[in-house]
Amino acid sequence: MRRVFLFWLLASSFVQGQTSICIGEQLSVSSKVLGETRTISVYLPDSYYDSTLKKTNYPVMYLLDAETNFNYFTTLMEKLAQGIPNVPEMIVIGIENTQRERDFGSDSDRFWQFMADELIPLVKKQYRCSDFRILVGHSLSGLAVVSALNKHTELFNAYIAHDPSLWWGENDGERLFEANKGKDFKHRIFYLSYSGKKVRNNGRSRHREAIEAVQTMAAKGAFKNLETYFVEYPNENHGTIQVVGNMDLMRRLFAEMFIDRNDIEENPAVIQQRYEALSKRLHYKFVPSEKYLRNTEKWLKKVKYEK
Repeated sequence: MRRVFLFWLLASSFVQGQTSICIGEQLSVSSKVLGETRTISVYLPDSYYDSTLKKTNYPVMYLLDAETNFNYFTTLMEKLAQGIPNVPEMIVIGIENTQRERDFGSDSDRFWQFMADELIPLVKKQYRCSDFRILVGHSLSGLAVVSALNKHTELFNAYIAHDPSLWWGENDGERLFEANKGKDFKHRIFYLSYSGKKVRNNGRSRHREAIEAVQTMAAKGAFKNLETYFVEYPNENHGTIQVVGNMDLMRRLFAEMFIDRNDIEENPAVIQQRYEALSKRLHYKFVPSEKYLRNTEKWLKKVKYEK
């Protein structure tokens, strides 16, 4: 009896001591364009509410298929932005699906009207956003990324597609690029990752052929002022490609941002030089965050003291 009572006491104490772990918040957005209410998940970086730092605006990542990607993606971006950052701290806006094939396939223009006229203005009004926006999608939502790049180029600065379904319909994604040969993409970024080859004939060959066709167009200089990068992950499959792809391609997008501290010790001006190079390549001004500069200054003082 004493053992049972002790177990109950410990269990009760454990339950009372629990606290929730929160990685974001959810909004319900009533859309006149779509005629429905959409669920939007929002992640704000740690420094957003840090009263010891000056308020600043953050780049915004719009993440499609949020119901399956939001949790891992925000954790990954948070990690990459910590310490010696590989990416800037950013706001992540996750968009959950109601009718995936409609929004990303047959009626995508209406979805992008919702983004342009309703969601992006709402996010800008409610949160401290910079004007640098990134769009990420996978599979059919990767096709949506391609659609936005070609038909609504001005909406985002960088477009990242993982194993996009360019073959969908009648090779819709490939045909979009074909129709836009010679177009001025006004210094946009387009990165595409794709998974390894499959032996069985299940439509995978069409998927691969469409991606390779677009890759060939880009290699021949078909698109003006569009930075492109295509990468294959032979050991990944269609279900895992976006995890490693997001880590690698986000690091590539902000490649100049990672600065070895030994380089800073030898030449502190390297910070300004690298951020100027990043800004020039992305055609948008980026500056080191106050938190990063504080941490770097603290580290330099520690190194100097230890010497």
